Amino acid sequence: MGKRRFNLTAAILVLVFLLSSCDTQAAVARDNSICIATWNVQNLFNDVLDGNEYDEYKPSSGWDDENYRKRLANAAKVLGYLPDSGAKIVVLNEVEGPDVVEDLLKTRDMAGSGIRWYACTSSEVSAVQTAVISSLPIEHANIHEVGDGLRPILEVCIGTDRGRLFILAVHFKSNIGGTEETASKRLESARVVAQVAKVIGKENPGALVMVCGDMNEECWDGRLMGEDGPLPVSGSFGRGKWYCFWEDGTRTLWPNGSYWYNDSWKCYDNILVSQAGSDGTGLEFSDCGVVFKGIISNSGKKPYAWDRRLLTGVSDHLPVWVSIV
Repeated sequence: MGKRRFNLTAAILVLVFLLSSCDTQAAVARDNSICIATWNVQNLFNDVLDGNEYDEYKPSSGWDDENYRKRLANAAKVLGYLPDSGAKIVVLNEVEGPDVVEDLLKTRDMAGSGIRWYACTSSEVSAVQTAVISSLPIEHANIHEVGDGLRPILEVCIGTDRGRLFILAVHFKSNIGGTEETASKRLESARVVAQVAKVIGKENPGALVMVCGDMNEECWDGRLMGEDGPLPVSGSFGRGKWYCFWEDGTRTLWPNGSYWYNDSWKCYDNILVSQAGSDGTGLEFSDCGVVFKGIISNSGKKPYAWDRRLLTGVSDHLPVWVSIV
């Protein structure tokens, strides 16, 4: 099986790629559990000049294949820290595009992971894209544009023996320019997510839906995920609410955030789980956590952020994950 293209708009494509058609048994889940994770890899660019890169990642600025390969290897190693599970699905923020995703999946540390399917945005409005990589086959993928120069929503449907799983991969507007000044942009994206989730729920009753990615806003800020927001959350499963593990007082997470900013932890990276994750049928929520060990942790017990000038570090974000069974 080769590449399949979903031509969604003239400006945006999604690619789904099966890296190998020879070893189909490797994709079979070893147990019932599925680990779903999200990680902002912090500007993972290759050394090929495509025209949409940030200036510091152009060959003319000294960015080269050797350092690119080091970043790929480090990213693959961090993904290897995710909990052992029967299958893995990971949302990646801030990858340059499909070519970088393919290079990542071909690294030595990813070779035995079973992850070989992916979907990735290719939007001209942004230098960085959002991708979903999976050890389970992707049935279909759709793009939902937000407009106004904002990053699109990537919808991926994955079939399992316990029903369909829908991943809505997001990367909302950053706080650059001011938190209040940019809040309306994040709200606009969240409204699109809510609309898409509503349609999925009507067309696929009982299917599990998860919103995953860097939301650049915490669940308790109230605009996106508060009672009157488009994505209202709760620390427990209930009708009309998304389950948010950051809100769950029964769980102790360390660290208590995924991003270190202004001398405090921020819970910007999130995985929201629909009510179907605790309805007693199909796919059910089991556990959650934050990856904070090995090369992703610096000597000061903070994320070992990538530094383009010094060519050191990994990412300023930590992966977060949930397990479903």
